[in-house]
Amino acid sequence: MDYVNKYFLDIIKKHYFDFSGKECRKVFWLYALNCFIASFILNIIWGTLVVIFALAIFFPSLGLLVRRLKDAGFSGWFALLLLVPAIGWIAVLILVCLPTKNK
Repeated sequence: MDYVNKYFLDIIKKHYFDFSGKECRKVFWLYALNCFIASFILNIIWGTLVVIFALAIFFPSLGLLVRRLKDAGFSGWFALLLLVPAIGWIAVLILVCLPTKNK
């Protein structure tokens, strides 16, 4: 249960609209894994719950993405690449996979 609190619920509760600071790769990918598992379970239960869940985690996920981009040494504005059709999400995926830049 501590795993779920640390890598999922704390991000949603404590950093709901937080775009400042930095976040490591481990926290980013474990949050993404938890979101995927929760979405999968909610889709099995009732498909509409996935839409509600996605809307509920939109801002925490965006904030986490911006913090991860800052940790990798990029501006948070690079998250806007997600708006570029077809290749934008690939570029963002590559950026969040890069190691932490020590400053």
